[in-house]
Amino acid sequence: MDEITSDNLWGGQIVLLSDDPQLRALYIQAIELLGGHCMPLAMEFTADSLDQTSSIAAIVIHITEWDKIQETALGKVEDFCEGASLPLLIRTNLDLLDFTLAAVAYPNVEHLLSDSVAELFVSLEHRTKQPISSLFADRDKIDLSDLKNISIDVERVAKALVRLSATDQSGAEQSLIDSSSHEAEADSTDSPVSFKPMPSPDQPLDDTGNEAPGRQAHPISATEVRGLIKARRLRDEYFDSELFADPAWDMLLDLMASQIEGTKVSVSSLCIAANVPPTTALRWIKSMTREKIFVRKADQEDGRRIFIEMSDETAAGMDGFFAMIRRSGLMLI
Repeated sequence: MDEITSDNLWGGQIVLLSDDPQLRALYIQAIELLGGHCMPLAMEFTADSLDQTSSIAAIVIHITEWDKIQETALGKVEDFCEGASLPLLIRTNLDLLDFTLAAVAYPNVEHLLSDSVAELFVSLEHRTKQPISSLFADRDKIDLSDLKNISIDVERVAKALVRLSATDQSGAEQSLIDSSSHEAEADSTDSPVSFKPMPSPDQPLDDTGNEAPGRQAHPISATEVRGLIKARRLRDEYFDSELFADPAWDMLLDLMASQIEGTKVSVSSLCIAANVPPTTALRWIKSMTREKIFVRKADQEDGRRIFIEMSDETAAGMDGFFAMIRRSGLMLI
């Protein structure tokens, strides 16, 4: 196995910007304990700070507030990453997700919604040219596309970092990793399946079973759809919620109800409706948007927000599905 150094761990150093001193210290410590090199920058950095930095593998920016300082820093980082073709990782929370999504158009970006060190490592593994998996196995003998196996090793390293640094960490820092390790494992191993483009459905039927002209009345009310969603959540009272995790259907139901009600759904709201860890939900949204099941729409009144809608084909498919269920007299949860 090749010797691992700070230069070849991820193909260069990780530039880190954060408005949270505690998390910044944790990320720096974790990256350097692993053998990488981290260069911290203040949010009020100048463009020269990046231009004069050599051998950058990726830039990580952590945002807990949204004001002019964070917005300006994110814009400068995006411009630099686009010019240098570098991966950009944005760590934020659900409250700010809609703002960061609307602010960044650069395609080589990933939004992290967990403080987990393991999740950070998995994302760096994906985005950089030098895989962290070289720490654990010979590159010729490991399938680097097998994220599930790689993430197990990464999670083991993250837990080892906690033990190694336990004497120096505060109780808050310790719980920061422990509380998020389970979510990181789930997020890193259950990437969305590849969706096939939905075929054009048959003409929706009305309550009598006849073809309805156009897509006028929905075959189900918003109240009925919300009832289905509530019934699905009630299962969690009796069974482990992971047993019935189905983010795609949960999001489709939420969008269906919202369309009937005439309301808009933001990305952050849809992440909550998915009933899975936020990062997992965001990956599903990206996948379903890429496959044209969902459509992104900018807020006409506030350009800093992004709404998600069903595509016309998806909406017609949902209408047709519920019309068939109604005709068959079946119960649906």
